[in-house]
Amino acid sequence: MPIGPSSLDSVLALDSDVLNDWRAGKPAIKSVISNYIAQHKAPPALTSTTVFEATHGFEKAALKAGGMSERLKQDIEHMRRLTISCVVLPLDANAAALAGYIFPRLSRSDRGRLWCDLFIAVTALIHGYGIATRNQKDFELIARQLPVGYRPLRIATWKE
Repeated sequence: MPIGPSSLDSVLALDSDVLNDWRAGKPAIKSVISNYIAQHKAPPALTSTTVFEATHGFEKAALKAGGMSERLKQDIEHMRRLTISCVVLPLDANAAALAGYIFPRLSRSDRGRLWCDLFIAVTALIHGYGIATRNQKDFELIARQLPVGYRPLRIATWKE
């Protein structure tokens, strides 16, 4: 089975939606991350793609607004502090090769919609991590395309 549940002992990398909820201080996410840190003695990991998505969101907002507002600068600084508190997993050659296997097996519309999630999933898998996300179905769709016999993608659903 290409999809596995996440246990309390699973090390996890955050999907972008959960990272944004953590940054926004959503109580349920803060609580689950506090529990995770107590269990693992470290915060969840991030993937380099998650950092890309967060940075992209801030830069897109700045361009749309015609510049950096003070609020946006504060949000970027807060994200920087969260990012440096976490291990950031790189998208390496092994992860890229696994993504290259999965990508053509997704439908055309799913490829356009899920390419960042694909890079997050393969990066986590290659480094031995599961995923904490709000979008379990998207990661399940990616996991169903893993090569036969490949270890399962562990998915934890963390919602507000």
